[in-house]
Amino acid sequence: MISVILPTYNGEKYIKQSIDSVLWQTYTDWELIIIDDCSTDNTCNIIDGYAAKDNRIKVIHNKKNMKLPFSLNIGFKQAKGEFFTWTSDDNAFAPKAFERMISNLINNKVDFIFTNYEVIDPDDYIIYQIESGPVDELPLKDTIGACFLYKREIHEVLGGYNINKFLVEDYDFWLRAYWKFRFMHLDENLYYYRMHGSSLTAERKSAIERETIKLLEENMDKVSNSGLLIKIKEKIKNYYMNIKY
Repeated sequence: MISVILPTYNGEKYIKQSIDSVLWQTYTDWELIIIDDCSTDNTCNIIDGYAAKDNRIKVIHNKKNMKLPFSLNIGFKQAKGEFFTWTSDDNAFAPKAFERMISNLINNKVDFIFTNYEVIDPDDYIIYQIESGPVDELPLKDTIGACFLYKREIHEVLGGYNINKFLVEDYDFWLRAYWKFRFMHLDENLYYYRMHGSSLTAERKSAIERETIKLLEENMDKVSNSGLLIKIKEKIKNYYMNIKY
């Protein structure tokens, strides 16, 4: 079974599409755990309504706002599946996403699989495609992207998401997994990533960049490829040079 975690905060505008994209999967052995992080809009009514209609959907309401990494850990603590993934309340899976990811993960005997995805605007129009990878460059930049599936074992070995890495909790998790597990890139578009002005990525671009540089610095000593290490050092150097002006 695939356990899908969906953290949300005031996601009423797009969350129906996000949930529907799970309901419409061709692979049906899944559970969806929605973590409401103290929404103040109509999100709670929407997600409680879905849970009342499908017993594969469970809703957890945080008693106070806990932020993304903590909410992810809350959700995965309740997860029963052998395979894990998570999504956002403004994004959506393609109908065959689960089917294609789980079959390729199992058949290729890997621990973590990730795919390409399409970037959409607020009105669902496709803007461009993102080709994820290569995984070998992960210590330099986040090449995993928005669509992925991994074995439960990874979460258990790593101890979940680092609550002190808010804004880069996903990249931090990928990096910690990268040094211990087998990754595979699936060259298929299986996800829709929405760009809009109020998205977390758009609002906090500079903070995300700063935290990303910190992650690169923390992981430099693990990189054995000299060419890649030079690129990492150059990226860090350029960042600090630019913020001085």
